[in-house]
Amino acid sequence: MTQKDKIIFASFMSVALTAISVFGYLWFFKGGMAHNFYGPWHFLDIVIFIMVSYVIWHPIFMKVVTYTISSHIKPQPEESPRPKPGSKVAFVTTFVPASESVDLLHKTLPAMVRANYAHDTWLLDEGDDEEVRIICKRYGVKHFSRHGIPDYNQDKGKFAKKTKGGNHNSWYNSHGDEYDFVAQIDTDFIPRKDFLTKTLGFFDDPLIAFVGTPQIYGNIDDSVIAHGSAQQTYSFYGPLLRGMSGQNNSMLIGANHVIRVKALKSVSHYSAHITEDLLTGMKLHSNGWNSIYYPYPLAIGEGPTSWKSYFSQQKRWAYGCMNILFGHSYRLFSKMTFRQSIYYFCIQQHYFSGLVMVLGIVSLCLYFYAGIISVNLSIFEFLGSYIVLILLFNCIDLWLQRFNARPKTERGFMWYGMYIGVAAWPIYFQAFLALFNTTKLRYKVTPKGKKIKSNDMALSLFAPHFILGAIALSGAVSSLFTGRTAILMVFWSIVTGLGLLIVPVLPHLIRISRRLFNKKAYISSTLAGDEPVKSKQIL
Repeated sequence: MTQKDKIIFASFMSVALTAISVFGYLWFFKGGMAHNFYGPWHFLDIVIFIMVSYVIWHPIFMKVVTYTISSHIKPQPEESPRPKPGSKVAFVTTFVPASESVDLLHKTLPAMVRANYAHDTWLLDEGDDEEVRIICKRYGVKHFSRHGIPDYNQDKGKFAKKTKGGNHNSWYNSHGDEYDFVAQIDTDFIPRKDFLTKTLGFFDDPLIAFVGTPQIYGNIDDSVIAHGSAQQTYSFYGPLLRGMSGQNNSMLIGANHVIRVKALKSVSHYSAHITEDLLTGMKLHSNGWNSIYYPYPLAIGEGPTSWKSYFSQQKRWAYGCMNILFGHSYRLFSKMTFRQSIYYFCIQQHYFSGLVMVLGIVSLCLYFYAGIISVNLSIFEFLGSYIVLILLFNCIDLWLQRFNARPKTERGFMWYGMYIGVAAWPIYFQAFLALFNTTKLRYKVTPKGKKIKSNDMALSLFAPHFILGAIALSGAVSSLFTGRTAILMVFWSIVTGLGLLIVPVLPHLIRISRRLFNKKAYISSTLAGDEPVKSKQIL
């Protein structure tokens, strides 16, 4: 941030913190805990108040975390340090035949080969397919496969089979020592020619372990899901990662990054985990390494275009993040700086929004079916203070969009991102429940290219949405018979219920509205004597 930006942002934050303080006073002191039980059962009031407080304050907490991290943004010129010649560099991507189509290779591999700066291009083929070998030979790409090698296909550990980390570690074990730096992108990403020259110069600092770049989706017009999933990433790859990088502490993103081989070897290469990138990055930082985030688009890829692929991706990310929090973070935090550990801990709370949603529905049921009130706060006090908070948060979010990876296009209210965020809540809760399952969630590549199947839109995918939405909405219906008609609770019930139930049908409604709009445009242009212009359908 420039000095002017810092002054504006500090002003925003001062007003926001004042509004949060007012809301906090009303919630915890003026209103406070309701009294439904007496005697030895009074502790239930405390439990219910804590539960509802968590529901209300979790999103506020996450906003404050985002803004606090964003305050560390430093000016980042588009011209990065020029890399020194002579480094041994590999440019690597992977290929999983079951989930990725061969047509992707004809786009990605030539672009990797054309990248400026002398390097070897490698394809890590999980299937050892003859057609893939021929494609590699055609483009001058080196081929590697661990297929059929028992030592590289273990049930668990560094070379775990059917994992991205295990695939990469197998290659590192065979060829990693031949290189100083390795650039990595996912198969569906097409890098710019300057991908290497824009990133390698940062490694002149011997403490830099890796350099990350934004994960940009170029297929947002393919579907509402693709558009929404892209919008979900804007603030993460914008203000959040730029703020982390301002402290030499970016997060490792597996889709596209460049890493120092020496640093990766110091943590025994990629971690054997479903989200190997996050855990590996945390290990690097706990070992004293730094990192940089270059906030300009250097590669364009594909986001999930179907509900099945989106839900699979989000469940994997959510489960992985929460699993790291409970199973690894406490050991790594003790080796990090205090600020690093606090920020990592706070960021890892994001996916608990699914648990927050379910606890909110539980509180609705307690009111509508048992008459249990959680907090003594009038509707006017709550809405008056909470709406002000929401408006302030939206103003700050809109202002922070200037720090997105593509600020001219990544701007606005992100309606699709909000919608798809609601769709992800039940998936995040499923990931939370999976933590208590004895069978760990397995790594699964998000289907890409022609591997997306028609059954990816099956209604069975939305069973959690239907169940939770019906439970939430039933509370408002029951109020017609019980007389429990608190405006806030009825409103909350209707919005939550309809919001979940409309998830599977909203893309179709948008498609119909687009067609109607295009039909009107067709009629208008015909009346005007012009040839009708067909626009690309959103689905």
